[in-house]
Amino acid sequence: MAVNVLSQAGALNPGSDLWVVPQLGKSQWTSKLDWYLNFQLCKSSRHTSANVPGFLNDVIKETELNKFYRPVAAAAPMMIASETLLPNKWVVVVPWNDNVGTWAESIFRVWSGLQQPTLRIFLPPGQSTGSFQQAWVKHHSNQDFTVVLD
Repeated sequence: MAVNVLSQAGALNPGSDLWVVPQLGKSQWTSKLDWYLNFQLCKSSRHTSANVPGFLNDVIKETELNKFYRPVAAAAPMMIASETLLPNKWVVVVPWNDNVGTWAESIFRVWSGLQQPTLRIFLPPGQSTGSFQQAWVKHHSNQDFTVVLD
């Protein structure tokens, strides 16, 4: 099937389980969705994880235990369960880095990890459906998803 382009009026209608947006400040859609998600995106962008004390690292090393924590990378995608707030199951924020090819690859990894649910992508400003579609085809031949332009 082909890529479907949704109008702004139909962007928040049901039809896809997974919605992908760039980070806050890169798209007006991210800000709109953040309001519906009770500002979870804004809150998470300000959150800093606590560092593990050096003493605890020393104890873990001396006792030869496996580390039970992994710091989260700053550029890692963030997923929010949104089925009670929006007409979908998940909203995933994939950081936009001004390269549609690497952004499409990151989206593909998230989409594949979720067993390829129905997909809606909110493109950053200035990006075209055609450029994203060309980047997507490099990873998967399935082009059955919807796109919303900014």
